[in-house]
Amino acid sequence: MVRRPAAVLTAVYGAALALFVLAPALPAVGGTGDVNTVVSCVPVVLLLGGCALALLPARDAPAVLVLLVLGAGLLGAAFTVAGVDPVANVAKALFAGSLGMLLAWLLAEPVVVVAVPLFAAALDIFSVSAGPTELLARDSSRAGDFLSLYLPAWGGGRADALGVVDLVFIAFFASSAWRFGLRRRATAVALLAALPASLALQLVSGGAFPVLPVLAAALLLPNLDLLPRLLRSPDGR
Repeated sequence: MVRRPAAVLTAVYGAALALFVLAPALPAVGGTGDVNTVVSCVPVVLLLGGCALALLPARDAPAVLVLLVLGAGLLGAAFTVAGVDPVANVAKALFAGSLGMLLAWLLAEPVVVVAVPLFAAALDIFSVSAGPTELLARDSSRAGDFLSLYLPAWGGGRADALGVVDLVFIAFFASSAWRFGLRRRATAVALLAALPASLALQLVSGGAFPVLPVLAAALLLPNLDLLPRLLRSPDGR
C-alpha cells in the first residue's frame, strides 16, 4: 500500500522535472506567440497540478506534511537563489502541495469547504485587478521569484508563471474533497483542467487573470448537490 503512492509521487515529480529541463531544447511551435505559450504551458501546468494531487495519500499525516513543508521550502528558496529554475520549481510544487494538505488538515470543518473557496476567489479577483497580484505580475525581485514557478517555453525563455498559492489551493481543495466525501474523481479532473483553462482565459483577456475563482468553481460545481448535506452534517459526512 505504501509503495504505490511513493511510485506515483516519484513518477509525477520526475516527469515534471524532466519537462522543465527539456522544454528549452524542444522546438518552438508557431514562433514565440500564443500557440507556443499554450503548447509549452499546458503539459507542465497539468503536471504541476498532478504534483499537488499526488500528495493526497499523506493528507492525514501532519507530521510528514510539516517535514515536507520545511524541507521543500528550504530547497525551493535555495535553488531559487542559485537560479536553478527546474529544481526550484519542483521543490516549490512539493512545498505548495504539502502546505495545502496541512492547512486542509488544520481547517477540517465542513463550512470551510464552501467558505474558503468563495473568500479566496473574491480576494483573488480584487488582488489581480488592483492589489498584490497585479504588483507581483510586474515584480522581478527575489520576492516575486520565491512566490512563482516560472514555466519554460519550448525553444527557450519563459512562457508564463504560476503562483505558488495556486498550487496551495489545489492541494487544499482536493484534500477537502477527499476528507468530506465529495466526488473525488470529478473534482480531481476539474481541478487539473482549471489550470490550462485559466491560461486560456489569460491569453484571451490579454493580461493577468485570477486563477482562484476557476479553482473554486472546479471544487464547488461538481459537488453542488452534495454541499447542503455537507453543511448540515456535524462532521461533514
